Formats: sequence, C-alpha cells, structure tokens
Amino acid sequence: MEATIYLYFQIISLTLAIFFYTKTRDKMLKYFIPFLLLTVIVELLGIWFSYKSIKNYWLYNIFTSIEFIFYSFLFYLHFRRPVFRKIALGFIPFLILCDVINLAFIQGTRYFHTYTFLLGSFFIVVFCCFFLYESILPEHINQHLSKQPFFWICIGLLIFYLGSVIINALFEYLRTNDLQQEGKKIYGIINHTLNVLLYSSFSVSFFLCRNNRKTYSSPS
Repeated sequence: MEATIYLYFQIISLTLAIFFYTKTRDKMLKYFIPFLLLTVIVELLGIWFSYKSIKNYWLYNIFTSIEFIFYSFLFYLHFRRPVFRKIALGFIPFLILCDVINLAFIQGTRYFHTYTFLLGSFFIVVFCCFFLYESILPEHINQHLSKQPFFWICIGLLIFYLGSVIINALFEYLRTNDLQQEGKKIYGIINHTLNVLLYSSFSVSFFLCRNNRKTYSSPS
C-alpha cells in the first residue's frame, strides 16, 4: 500500500465533514472539522520530518493524546447512562496525568509513548463496547444501527484500536527477535490499512449525518 494513501482518506473525510456541516449544521461535524484539520496538518508535518530525517515521536506523542481526549469527549456526548458518561469524562484527566508521568519519568520524549497509547487504546475499545451495549438495549433495539452516524465512528475506532494494540505487540516481538526491518514493513502496511478503514468509517458517518440532525444524546 502506498505509504501516504491514508492521508488522502483523511483529507476526504475532512472535506465531507465540511461539506455536510454547511448543509446540516450537525454538532458532531462541528467538532470533527477542527480535529480532522489538525490530523491532516500533523500527518503532513510527520511526513516532512521523516523526509528530513528528523525524529517525530514528540509530535505523535502529543497528537495521539489529543486523539484520546477528543474521542473520549465524543463518547461522553453519546452515552446515555450516567455511569458511562462519568467514566468517559473522568478518563480525560486520568490520561493527561498518566501521559505526563510517562513522558517525564518513564519513556521520555525521545520514544513513542507506547504505555499511555496502550492505556488509551484499551479505554477507547471499552467505550466502544459501552456504546454498542447501550445500542442493543430493548428501548433502543428498534433503531437501525447502520443508519446511525456515530455507530460507524464507533466501529471504525473499535477496529483501529484493537488492531493497533495487536500490531504494537507484534512489532515488539519482531524487534526483540532481530526482525526489526521486516517488522517495520509489516507494521507500516497494517497501520496504514487500519487508518484507511478508520477514516473510511468516518466518511460513511458524515454522509449519514445529512439525514440525522442530532447525533448525540442529551445528558441524563
């Protein structure tokens, strides 16, 4: 897979978010537009740093933390049960604290913050399960999940972060068994594929927003 093909999918999802927001004024799209714009800028900077042989771990350490905070906030808006909303909201300061401790005292800024990334990935997967659980409750079972915009966001995040945990574990195995070069190739292919799937699911969600003016739940 072309090394930067996922960037095109990010740009497409950003374009769709802007286009459908001008048509619907959907609040979820309002949140996604600055986030996706930041995503594209970070990816372009990351590619430029790589081209110049400049280490860019610090850039992705910051951005992936912002990702986890953003997605947790979205789940907070969409959860119906107060306990789920409290967990999603409480995770944000907890993640920031863990990130600061990890970068300051454990892994530092010269390496990718794998510990807090795995922590964030775990919680996002849990939040996805929470949302899917709420969606199959008897009072909501009559709603078509495939027509709900946030369902596609949730599925994309679930696949992406489950896959990310697996490939990070796989890369560590390959690295410790003197297969680092092959590991980088495998990691790159799978990671780019996961990104394509993630931003494709975002695009589907944005397309569905044209018929769904409200895509999040009111506080209980």
